[in-house]
Amino acid sequence: MRGLSLLRSALFRRDGRIGEFSMAAAGYSVVIPAHNEAAVIERCLRALMDDPAGPGEIVVACNGCTDDTAAIARRVAPQAKVLEIAQGSKILALNAGSAAATLAPRFFVDADVVVTGRALRAVAARLDDSTLVRAAAPALAVDLAGCSGPVRSYYKVWMQQPYVQVGMVGSGIFGLSAQGLAEVGTFPDIIADDLYVRTRFAPEQRLRVDRDEAGAPVRFTVFPPRDLKSLVRIEGRRRAGDMQLNAAHATQHSARTTTGSTLLAALGKNGVGMIDLAWYLAIKTAGRLLARRMVKSRRPIHWERDESSRGG
Repeated sequence: MRGLSLLRSALFRRDGRIGEFSMAAAGYSVVIPAHNEAAVIERCLRALMDDPAGPGEIVVACNGCTDDTAAIARRVAPQAKVLEIAQGSKILALNAGSAAATLAPRFFVDADVVVTGRALRAVAARLDDSTLVRAAAPALAVDLAGCSGPVRSYYKVWMQQPYVQVGMVGSGIFGLSAQGLAEVGTFPDIIADDLYVRTRFAPEQRLRVDRDEAGAPVRFTVFPPRDLKSLVRIEGRRRAGDMQLNAAHATQHSARTTTGSTLLAALGKNGVGMIDLAWYLAIKTAGRLLARRMVKSRRPIHWERDESSRGG
């Protein structure tokens, strides 16, 4: 069964046709959309190449870059496919990068995320071996170094919510099986690409992989905004993206999982107290108001990224 799964991965192309790949090439692909990511792309790539079995196929989809992201990617990972797309568009980069990739499972990883190739291979094995799971990701770790108190409070509560605890895919990384890729298809022109993927699948079709076959932890690390102002801006963009997605691409899996009950249940877990919960609710409220203003203005909703945490 495992051998057949590997063979399917080795032969799978993005458009579903059979490709000419040897068993030695079997593994997984990684697509990295990158817009002016010179500060973090080396960190991302070096982590991806940490895989004793050899790194997977890497595609860096540079889009609208005015810095040396592409040059750094070619220097650090000479085996990678580096695309240079004139237009700055994450969705365009995701689709172009996926079209250039040749293997499944296929991971989509933001350039400011750190995840090892070893971790992705463990997740790929679970996607390969399952006839049910379509989307998967490693467990989430949050690096709060240098973050303000309100930001720390927000993430203490957020980490206890069902979004993170139950079959989380997103927050900078998701992996899709061959069937998952076919079901997702081409990414539409939206902001919330990770939520789009998450809401295509039922909870039992999504998997958070905490440990590999040897019992070693499987993690990816995100670096949140360091200050309150940056976090509110990102939260506003995130909520506006959710609203955009729900208006055009809602599914039966689009219902929000965070509720009053789940927030109260977080109290006492991982040191969460009332002050943490108060900051969480305040930031969520500010983000919601900002999102409504964005939508009401009827202006195009652009991708907002955090610069405060991109220290390289």
